[in-house]
Amino acid sequence: MLLGSLVLAGLAILGPLSLPEEAQAPPSAPRERTLVFVGDVMLARGVGVKMQEQGDWAYPFGNLLETLRSADLTFGNLECPVSDQGRDLHHLYSFRADPRVLAGLKDAGFDVVSQANNHTYDWGPKALLDSLRRLRAEGIRPVGAGQNDLEAHYPVIVDVGGLRVGFLAYVEINPKEATAGVDRPGVAWLEPERVLADIRFARPLVDVLVVCPHWGVEYAPRPKPEHVKLGQRMIDAGADLIVGSHPHVVQPLDEYHGRWIAYSLGNFVFDQKRTETHHGLMLKVTVRDKQIASVTMTPTHINSRFQAELDLPKPSREQALRAKPSQSSTRAQ
Repeated sequence: MLLGSLVLAGLAILGPLSLPEEAQAPPSAPRERTLVFVGDVMLARGVGVKMQEQGDWAYPFGNLLETLRSADLTFGNLECPVSDQGRDLHHLYSFRADPRVLAGLKDAGFDVVSQANNHTYDWGPKALLDSLRRLRAEGIRPVGAGQNDLEAHYPVIVDVGGLRVGFLAYVEINPKEATAGVDRPGVAWLEPERVLADIRFARPLVDVLVVCPHWGVEYAPRPKPEHVKLGQRMIDAGADLIVGSHPHVVQPLDEYHGRWIAYSLGNFVFDQKRTETHHGLMLKVTVRDKQIASVTMTPTHINSRFQAELDLPKPSREQALRAKPSQSSTRAQ
């Protein structure tokens, strides 16, 4: 007993023991997560025909599979319902993709897709609900649409290795009858005050909050002034990143109070004919210690076979083709 007391007294005098330098645990590196965002993905019409001809439902993403899969989370605006149900409402353009495209989206690594756009309702509420059900069954989280108003506006929250990433999505492009109601399926309509209230509700639930508005003017190179102001208000309300869609062309990326607003990422996979719609922007967002540390922009373009590719400078592209002649000639067949 006396010996034990002497030992304890000695420890009190000497202070806490320290481990040898080689035995001490090294300081842990900051935890990083990578989020990748792409623009409009439309898998019907000419794109759908091409996939069926190739017998490959991941065909439009074939050149960028490694990039998309390597992200901890990959997001895109899915510009069509994915269903074999519903009735064509004969909008100016009506899209509905074969349900088999879901295997391609899954294979390409998509985790979250927005269904808050003006084509989600092209085949009515039955196709919309079927699309949402099929996406969830594949493990792909749809956002911005639902069986009622509450579901359409509720944030989708994804756990990315301990990082809680929240998504909200809205549309302000007609048809407005696609808007979800208390007991009516549809999309979340972009009403500024409601959007800001949704952001304030979602903010304490997540580490990173992304808002995805389907807005703007088709083919316009710059955002509308009211959308610049609204994007800033969204940031002030608590959003970390705004990722817009609909114009089908790339619009500027703005920094505001240390947060980012991408007004339009353009097209990622589409079959439109206008040359400017063949280009898009991929955002790589690095999150470190639950804060956005960097945003990297990578231009993309859609080739003549409806495949997304990196939009490399011409000399770099020529070097890449010379480095892999057999691969490029195989794709060209």
